[in-house]
Amino acid sequence: MSHADRGCGVFTALPSYLAAVAELPLSAALGNDLSGAVAIVPGAGDWWQGMLAARAGGAAAVVIADPEMLPREALESHPWPADLPVIVERPRLRPDVVADAVRARRGSPARIVTVECAAPAAGLDAVVRDGLGWARFLVQGSLTLRSGTAAAQGRIALLDSAGPAGGSIPATLAGAAAGGIHPGGLLQLLALGEVRTEVTVDQPAGLTRLETSTEDGRLRAPERFESSARLALRRALDACSSGQPVTDLEDLLEDTALTWALRGT
Repeated sequence: MSHADRGCGVFTALPSYLAAVAELPLSAALGNDLSGAVAIVPGAGDWWQGMLAARAGGAAAVVIADPEMLPREALESHPWPADLPVIVERPRLRPDVVADAVRARRGSPARIVTVECAAPAAGLDAVVRDGLGWARFLVQGSLTLRSGTAAAQGRIALLDSAGPAGGSIPATLAGAAAGGIHPGGLLQLLALGEVRTEVTVDQPAGLTRLETSTEDGRLRAPERFESSARLALRRALDACSSGQPVTDLEDLLEDTALTWALRGT
């Protein structure tokens, strides 16, 4: 079987993505050539440099694997590529769970969104960033920071967004630095209105739970068993084959800018 017959080349050494390639034998195959391949860029360290290097090497698409917080100077100074698909794996903000949450609301707008998050101090900003991403999806629009306080042990913010039908949708965020050595963090979100959405993402426990309450009762979404890495790789392969634009990088930069704005309050 030729390399082309086995699927698109994937350039990676990350164990989670090696496993994802093995689970997608018809659409993906490990490759040693960056040109024309899906390049997996580890999200630790200066991942943005890895992304730009993959683009310069001729990658057909890039996956940024669970990126750490982007430094302010990198956010403000780097030219961001718009000429290749960039998929961002955000395990706390899985696009399939987001789609489930939005779909379950059946067009009913949120009236207020609250976000609570906790993580070890070194990773708190990244968890806050993903909490803001969840809020952005639930209000279905960009968020504006109205006021906030940032300290070493926590963050508090009041935000709002223009609603789809006009008016303002308020959102609150509270983040706390927590003890422990386990990576990841905890997110709890509520979107209140005629429909109530509850989201819990507990990374150390490996738990993601979505519940929607309507006048007909309470529904818990089925658990998603696909790994976050496999989902991101599938989306990158789809973007390569379809040519459809993806907004992952744009969304990440928007959430990052808002997180830095809160840090500056």
